[in-house]
Order: sequence, then structure tokens, then C-alpha cells
Amino acid sequence: MLRIAIVVESFPTISETFITNKVLELCKRGHQVTVFIHRKTTDNKLAELYNLKAIPNLEIVPPAIPKTSIDWVKLLIKKPAVFLHRSTSAINYKNVSRLKLLTSVFENRAFDVIHFEFSALAIVYTDVIEKLKAVTIVSCRGTAEKVKPLTMPDRKAQLKQVFSSVDSIHCVSADMAATILPCCDRPEKIFINRPSIDVSYFNRTRPYQSGTVLTILSVGRFTFQKGYLTGLLAVKKLKEAGIVFKWLIVGDGPQKEEVIFHIHTLGLENEVTLLGKKNKDEMIGLYNTADLFLLSSVYEGIANVVLEAMAMELPVVSTKSGGLNEVIEHEQDGMLAGVYDHDEIAQYLIFLANNFERRKTMGEKARQKVLNKFTIDRQINEFETTYLQLVNSKVVHSN
Repeated sequence: MLRIAIVVESFPTISETFITNKVLELCKRGHQVTVFIHRKTTDNKLAELYNLKAIPNLEIVPPAIPKTSIDWVKLLIKKPAVFLHRSTSAINYKNVSRLKLLTSVFENRAFDVIHFEFSALAIVYTDVIEKLKAVTIVSCRGTAEKVKPLTMPDRKAQLKQVFSSVDSIHCVSADMAATILPCCDRPEKIFINRPSIDVSYFNRTRPYQSGTVLTILSVGRFTFQKGYLTGLLAVKKLKEAGIVFKWLIVGDGPQKEEVIFHIHTLGLENEVTLLGKKNKDEMIGLYNTADLFLLSSVYEGIANVVLEAMAMELPVVSTKSGGLNEVIEHEQDGMLAGVYDHDEIAQYLIFLANNFERRKTMGEKARQKVLNKFTIDRQINEFETTYLQLVNSKVVHSN
């Protein structure tokens, strides 16, 4: 049994079910798991849905935020360095949460493994990580490694420092490993453990049938990452080709207004429907009634929603973003188009719209691919093996 600390921004959250699934499976296998929330408090509705309070070997630690002037004074007396970290303007959630992790985890608790699930979060704690006795791991998943180094001048240096400080670096794909390699002084620290899903839950319960209206499903936040304009330009060509369809998009986000504008400007308001956020139970119903899944992203690690769709026997049309070509074999269990290439996406959508049997066969092969390579059991086995090897190695070197 391992004592594992998982450090996240928030927990649980709809957009990060992969972390919830990981925590639940680790607890199921008997490990003592403590989830430390950096910024946001627990989503009580989701916590109830997952019945988290009933798990005896799971502890969820929220951020400690002073609520009164007296609390702030006590904090200043106890840890003045928090207030002097950069400037007086740095008295914010980041530093207070950093203090919480410092006092609760690193000073008062004993763990075998401390896993920072996002590299951007690990950056906040770099100076703390260097002093830890437990095995430390950071995960690299996408935005922090692919986008921020382009927009933040100091991000590459920050990543280099984190990668130098931790014991191991988890990447969700070979593409991600190649992305971070220039920032890593010891490539042997990197290990690849691809995402996974619960295949017993994401399992089709309705026969895959052909209808008069083609239903396309997408899931993802309204951000530039998801490439919704590319998708809209592609489905515009479906309409011009005379195909009767509806495109259902699950999600919310900062660019929702922009997406709505494009929908109306392109004359797709009768074809495209925005459904907002949905929980996992609601998603099952949508997967069961869809005909195919579309991912028009400009970058990804590996999109869990693609794995979910494949497990639900849906053919997937995806861009070759990130590690998606490590999941989908083109024209066998899905279709891969160039990033930003709405013409190629449209070509594949039209082909599948007109070939029911090919859609059905492709979906069946897609589920088999997930069963073979992307189950939660496989992923947790790899995490357990890596954790144990790192812990044992640290014990040997400390003796």
C-alpha cells in the first residue's frame, strides 16, 4: 500500500474526469490517497455523484484561505515569507494555497509519492519540491507545455527548473514527450502513460443504427484549442453537399460568444446546437444516440473524449493534433485530417455520412482498440509500477 498525494487545481471537476477515475482506481486498489486542491473547492454535486465521502482511504484537502483579519495576522506571524515571496501584491490564492501545501503536506504529513497532475501547478511549488523527501512526479498534458512557452517568456526556464527538481516526468503521449525534451536535462526521467477510460461504463447500450439525420457529437471547452471555427467551416460543406445533419456540442468556455457568432454568420443555426456542460451520465445518452464524433482541435495531449467516443463504438474524425495519431489508425478505427484543414475534415465527414456500414465497422474496431490499449486497469498498472520503482530506488539511494 502506497501513501499517495495528488495535487490538482480543483477536484472533482467535469473537465478532468480522468483524474477522478485515477483517484478512484488507486483507492480501489487499497492505496491511501490524499487529494490536495490548489485553488478551487470541491464540486459538491460531482462529489455526491461519485460518492467520494464513502471512500475510507480517500481524503480531500481544500485550500486554506484566511477569512478574517485575525487569520491574516496569524498567517503573517507564522509564515512571513509567504507575503514577501515577490511583492505585497503577491498576497493571493497562489501563495496562500502554496502555504497550505507546504504546512499540511511537506511539514506535517508523510507520503511515498507526491504527484503534481499539471506542470503549471508544479511551477508554483518549485522551491518546495526541491526539499521533498517523497518521490515527486509531474504530469505534462498539453497547454502548459505547447502554448505557454510561446506566450510567456519565462515558461521554458520554469519548466526546466521543475523537470530538474522532480524525480520523474509523466507524459500523456510520445508527442508530448518530444515536446518537453528540449526542457529536460535528463531524458531518462520521462515516462509515457497514455490516458485511459472505464470501458465498463463507456459501453454502448443501444444498437448503432442509421437514421434520416446524421448526428455529429463534439465535447470540449470553447477555447481556441478546440478549433471550433475549423469544425464549423467543415460542417458548412456538409450542408452545401445536401447532407441533413445536426452537430451537438457539449461544453462551455470563454469563446462561446465567438462560436455563436460564427454559427450564425455561416448560416448553421439550424444545424448546430450548443448543449452546455453535461455530467458523465448525461454523456452516455449522447454517445448512445450519436452517429460519429468530431474533434477539430489545433493541439492536444490525447483527448479523453475521443477514447470515450471510441469505447462507445463511434467512428471519430479528428485532426492530427498532439498524440491523436497514437490512438487512431487512419481509415481503420477512425479518420485523421490535417490541423486546420476543414476541407479534409469535410471530406471524411461526407464519406462517413454516406457509408453507414463503414461507420459501424469503424466504430466496432474503435472500441476494440480502446479495450486493447486504453483501459483504466492498464493505466493504473503502469502508474503503480512506476511509483513502486521510484519509491524503491529512492529508499536504496537514501541508505
